[in-house]
Amino acid sequence: MAAVGCEENCIITGFIETPFSRLPFQEKLEIVQRGRPTPGLPGLVQASKRYQRHFQASSYDLYPWLTGSLRTNKLYCWDCLLFNPDKGPWCSTGFNNLSCLTKAAQKHQSTPGHLRATVSLKTFGDTRIDLQLSEQQRRETIEHNEKVRHNREILKRLIHTVVFLGKQELSFRGHDESRESANKGNYLELLDYLAEYDSELRCHLATSKVFTGTSSKIQNDLISATADVLRDAMKEEVRNTPFVAAMVDETTDVSNTAQMSLVLPYVTDSGVKERFFRFEDVTLDKRVEAVAARILAFFNEVGCTSKVVAQCYDGAAVMASGLHGVQARVKEAIPQALFVHCFAHRLNLVMSQGAAKIRECKNFFTHLSGLAAFFSRSPKRAKLLDDICQRRLPRVAPTRWAYSSRLVNTVYERREELQEVFAHIVDHHEEFDADSVCCADGYVNLMSSFEFRFLLATFNSIFAHSDVLFDILQTKELDMQFCLKMISDFSDTIQREKLSFPAIYEETVGENGEPGRRQARAQVDVRTRYQKLHRGIIDNLHTQVRDRFKDHERLMFLALLDPQHFAAYRQSFPTAALSSLEESYGCHFDTSSLKTELGVMYAMSDFEGRSPSDVLHFLQQKGLTKSMPQLHLLTCLVLTIPVSTASVERTFSALKRIKTYTRNSTGQARLSALALISIEKQLLIGLKTQDKLYDPAIAHFI
Repeated sequence: MAAVGCEENCIITGFIETPFSRLPFQEKLEIVQRGRPTPGLPGLVQASKRYQRHFQASSYDLYPWLTGSLRTNKLYCWDCLLFNPDKGPWCSTGFNNLSCLTKAAQKHQSTPGHLRATVSLKTFGDTRIDLQLSEQQRRETIEHNEKVRHNREILKRLIHTVVFLGKQELSFRGHDESRESANKGNYLELLDYLAEYDSELRCHLATSKVFTGTSSKIQNDLISATADVLRDAMKEEVRNTPFVAAMVDETTDVSNTAQMSLVLPYVTDSGVKERFFRFEDVTLDKRVEAVAARILAFFNEVGCTSKVVAQCYDGAAVMASGLHGVQARVKEAIPQALFVHCFAHRLNLVMSQGAAKIRECKNFFTHLSGLAAFFSRSPKRAKLLDDICQRRLPRVAPTRWAYSSRLVNTVYERREELQEVFAHIVDHHEEFDADSVCCADGYVNLMSSFEFRFLLATFNSIFAHSDVLFDILQTKELDMQFCLKMISDFSDTIQREKLSFPAIYEETVGENGEPGRRQARAQVDVRTRYQKLHRGIIDNLHTQVRDRFKDHERLMFLALLDPQHFAAYRQSFPTAALSSLEESYGCHFDTSSLKTELGVMYAMSDFEGRSPSDVLHFLQQKGLTKSMPQLHLLTCLVLTIPVSTASVERTFSALKRIKTYTRNSTGQARLSALALISIEKQLLIGLKTQDKLYDPAIAHFI
């Protein structure tokens, strides 16, 4: 088809190979909207013997469809040129016979082809013919969209069921999931319960043949999709935080599988978070190289390798060994990843090693453990303990010294009732077996002995302070600087315990008098002997505290945010602490700017007495994070460095609740996903409240 144009209007010039009907819709629309070209055509002249005829531009006004081409010097019908496929002078070859222009134009505008072309031009753009669907297609589209909406609503209900069961740490599957079963498992039973009040879900469960959403595979996919949403949210937090630390610990679950828990602490706009990511099965390979490789691969997966500033483990040789441990291998790859030995584990070692070094103390705790085991191994003895003491004795765990302190406290408070229990067993020996009577007789003598009562009172006094420190070290929100101060205070308190000897000794003597001659046969003054024992216990604990925590001089930079020293820093800036920071993490800071911002902080009363977490909250609340970026970065660093692996051990509690004796065949991926939903339930609730849970979960599921 010949296309006509005007170079001045830049519409179409000359001939084109592609007909108008084959042009893209947008190009067609632009041509139609610009309208017909109306060039003057000075070259369109018709000569005769007597005169010359020239084309008059006024003809355009007479015929609204008339157009012309400067290149061909001919006239065309604009309407037919675009929409009439028939061949003819007005829409193909062009018209140039000016002697009969009027007659030819009137004849053309009455032809059916021209009329159809005119109607097509006038209605073009009102409806996209190339995209217009048939009525049947339109109905099918509506039905399809409605089905998609219905399916998404059903998926939301299924995801809601998964979230409820995962958050409450309930099992999904049932032993018999057939329709006739009285207990089809929590997942199916909960869906049936919801269907009682939800007609849409009830109809779906009753009529769906292809996808009901109740199979075990669908359950696993929904669990994984929900967990993926949580992981995406946590990875987004990691992307927006300046520093990340790693907390790793390992335990054995009910199926005798070694599970390694991976937790990342970091600072967000809402404070310090310690996020659990997953469990990893390390049963087959616990070698240093394998564990370190898994941890480094995890960093790469989360995208935080360059942000890792600390690593905290429980202190096992494979993890903490300075030369060949996991922490050393990780530090080779990430030099700034400072190793922090879990403070709670260190305190546990302080207490246990302090007791093990002294013979009397070791015997004391051995007898104490046997005392707890005596009642735990017999329901009859436990019932007698409940009736007389009205309190059970805590079981001792070798790796949890806090349990020993609870046992000491219980025995100290209920010693007389316990003696009554043992006396009852001895007096009613015919009601108990020989072993029970024999042990009870021994415990009667043990609990009446001066040495046992003296050590009981001594450790009860010491544990009153250590228990407080244990609780502090296992609190998520506390920062490293505060914990170091509390450890220093505990060391000083232990030293002052030496002054409590007279009161403890007099209390013990006041009950049954001093020990007999047999116990003092070494002809050593009894009071002097026990004073030496008491001092030895205190000195040993103090030495253990000093030795176990002495390597934290490398954390000297924490003093930069110690509120107790702000007044002194106004007079003398802590250059040594700043140098410590520059040596360990200088690549993350502009030291000169940080020094200026710290100087401003020390000088202003607004920051007086504020802990690092308080400083961070103040900067965020007042919108100062961009005004004082280096100070904000420092507070994030200090709060990111972990104090203990207590949060990791909390994940083990969830592991024991999820993977039980009756649920020990749970797959590793499903186990990690369920643990993530349970442990990070607060984040899950937040995403649900912000309407950021269901649609992303559906996308992951699809």
